[in-house]
Amino acid sequence: MKSLPAFKIIFFVICLLLITSNSIAAEKMTDRWHITGYTKYRDAVFVDISRLTFPTPGTVTIWVKIAPAGKSGYFRLVNEYLASVNKSDKGFKSIEILCEINCSGHLIRFSRFMYFDASGNVIHAVDETNPQRYLIEQGNPWYNVEKEACAEKK
Repeated sequence: MKSLPAFKIIFFVICLLLITSNSIAAEKMTDRWHITGYTKYRDAVFVDISRLTFPTPGTVTIWVKIAPAGKSGYFRLVNEYLASVNKSDKGFKSIEILCEINCSGHLIRFSRFMYFDASGNVIHAVDETNPQRYLIEQGNPWYNVEKEACAEKK
């Protein structure tokens, strides 16, 4: 039986270490944030369970972070929005959204948006004055957010 050449084994080990170190770095980068899934643009969606509140029975508020991928359509839309409100889109890294979820009705609404740069500085913040409720359907990114938030309520 022929053995693998040493360079192939070394290459495999280096690749394995790179993959492992990237996942460890991503874990450290999120601090209190727990990943729940990805948008259709492959943007990472995180929740912060440590800041859950329960304003009324059956309702949970939770902070959600979306970290857009570099070539994401969402990233482009956010940059266009920031330009429209005369805020610099340079350095935009993530958005945090305060969401209110009705656990029994499977409804969500978004009440506050905070846009951050790579250093964690707020670029722009805005409150939604008349937030609409949206049905949370299985398979969309908000479904996993609801599962996390409503599981903590029990």
